[in-house]
Amino acid sequence: MVYRWRCRNCDFSTWSASNETTAEAAKSHLIKHYERNIRTEDFGVAWSCPYCETEQRGHDKEQMIQAFKDHLFGHVEPLLESGVHVADDIGRTGNILVNAPLESTGADNARIHFLAPADVCLFVTTNPKRRIELLDEELSEWPAWSIIITTKSQPMAGIDGIDFSTVPLEVVQLNKSLGLSSLGETVARVLDENESTSGKISMEIDILPEIIAKFELQDVFNFLHLFTSRSERAGALSHYYFNPETQSESTVNILDQVFDMQINANGSVFESHS
Repeated sequence: MVYRWRCRNCDFSTWSASNETTAEAAKSHLIKHYERNIRTEDFGVAWSCPYCETEQRGHDKEQMIQAFKDHLFGHVEPLLESGVHVADDIGRTGNILVNAPLESTGADNARIHFLAPADVCLFVTTNPKRRIELLDEELSEWPAWSIIITTKSQPMAGIDGIDFSTVPLEVVQLNKSLGLSSLGETVARVLDENESTSGKISMEIDILPEIIAKFELQDVFNFLHLFTSRSERAGALSHYYFNPETQSESTVNILDQVFDMQINANGSVFESHS
């Protein structure tokens, strides 16, 4: 079960597997809209509700702030929905940029969220071991078919406890010297082979930071424009992993133009501001 709360004052949304966690994220966001309704008095803090005539005063600032958060949320709690998916906002088909360190709890939670509903899971990654282990450990059962596309030599090395003779898995190894066109052609071929199936396709792209580091930014933009269009035509839900804190502002601005949706993945909470 996934819960979502969407602000009615701006384009902020938050998701979590926990009702309480989603509510707390909503409360933290709400109070930013109404900081002007909090005032410091001689011996404490006071707040007034923007929705009703309620006012409260007290000496403990933290308690007063929490009381204000709780009160505000009481007015908008009906906006908290259950049984949703992040990709519902784009019809479960399209391209999502996940802002998070590549190997982090937030990124792994996003991976599972986007992969779990799929029948075909496609990975373009330099860390096949971690992705295979994540599928095996976190999903109740393996997807009907999974494909790993990687430049990693010996991609299955170091993986214990999985009988690969019983797992529906294909590994496609790429030459490390491949350019963007060759990479795009390889992934397009794999999509061609799988888009005729009746199942849902989820494609995880881990190598965006490597592409940005290796190629000119304009070439990366052109590649992503074509690549995202191709995956969308295949009916795939594609999720790209990227840490904006390690990139220049110009790179972040370019990527803003490419994706249908962006989320920040922090632990168990996802947030979107667009």
